[in-house]
Amino acid sequence: MMHHRLSALFSAFALVALLFLSGCDPEDDGQLDPAPVDSDPVVTLISPDNGYALAKRGETVNISFEIHDNEQLTLWEATEEWTSVTGTNVLPETQIQGQFAVLSTTNTVRTISYTVPTQAIQVYTTIDIRAYATDNKGKRAVARFRINVIPDINDTTQYQIQEYSGDTLFSITTGTNYNFDLLNRQFGNDITMPNPANQYLRESSIPPSIDHILTSPIWSMTDSVLVTTTESVFNFDELDYETMWEAFVTSNRIGNKTDPLSPGDVVILKLPNLPHYAAFRIKSTQGVGGCGCMTFDYKYSYD
Repeated sequence: MMHHRLSALFSAFALVALLFLSGCDPEDDGQLDPAPVDSDPVVTLISPDNGYALAKRGETVNISFEIHDNEQLTLWEATEEWTSVTGTNVLPETQIQGQFAVLSTTNTVRTISYTVPTQAIQVYTTIDIRAYATDNKGKRAVARFRINVIPDINDTTQYQIQEYSGDTLFSITTGTNYNFDLLNRQFGNDITMPNPANQYLRESSIPPSIDHILTSPIWSMTDSVLVTTTESVFNFDELDYETMWEAFVTSNRIGNKTDPLSPGDVVILKLPNLPHYAAFRIKSTQGVGGCGCMTFDYKYSYD
C-alpha cells in the first residue's frame, strides 16, 4: 500500500515539474492573448472652447485643435462649408488652403487662423469649420467649429420688426393641444387649428400638471426651433433682427422644446418662413387653480 502511495505522489510531482519547466499553463486553451484594442484618433477643440465665434467680414478667428491617438497619426485636414441664413448651401465642404499636412506623431496641436472672406459672403452666413485626423490604420476623427458672420457698420438689414403685447396661451386641460400662430396672432386648439396651419407654438404640459412647456409643432413638414434665455442676457425691449439671430445661433440650448417657463424668460424661435426669427417674453404664468395659462409679449421679423 505504501508503495502505491509513493508512486502516485511521485507521478503528481513529476507532472507539476514538467508543466513548470515547459512553461505551460494547465488552464491554457492554446489561444494567444487578445490584441490590445486599437482606439480611433481623437480631435478635441481647445480654443475658443465655446465652439463658435461671431466675426465680421475681414476679421480673423484663431481656432486650435488637439489631436492624438495610440497609433501614428498620418494626416491632418481642415475644411470649410458656408450656409446662408435662408438655409442655402453657398459653398460645399472645401479644403481650407494650407490646412493639409502629412503627420508622423501620436499627439499634436494644430491651429487654424481663419479670416472671414470680404467678398462673396453675406452677413448672417454660417461657416462650419471641420478638422479631420487620420491614423495609420485609416481611422478618421472629426471636430467642428462654427463662425457666424455678423454685420459691420456698412451693412443694413432689410428686415422689419412687428410687435404685440398681452397675448395668452392656455395649457392643456381638456386633452387637446393649444396652439398659437405668431404671424396671424391667432390662438386655438388642434380642432380649430388643425395641421398644417401656421402653428409656431404649442403648449405641451401633461394633465393634471401645468408646467408651461412649449414645443414646436410641425408646419408644412418643418419645425420651428426654440431657444430659452432670460432678460438678464437678452434685451427684449431693444431687440432687432441681428440680436434675435445672434441669440439663436450662439445658444447651447437649441431644441424643439423649452424648459418649463417662468415670468422673465424669453424664447427665441427660428420660424419656418426662413430667414425670419421671433422672440416672446413671458409676463405671467398661472397653474392649477388659476386660468392654467401664460401671458406674453412677442415680436417677429418680416420682409
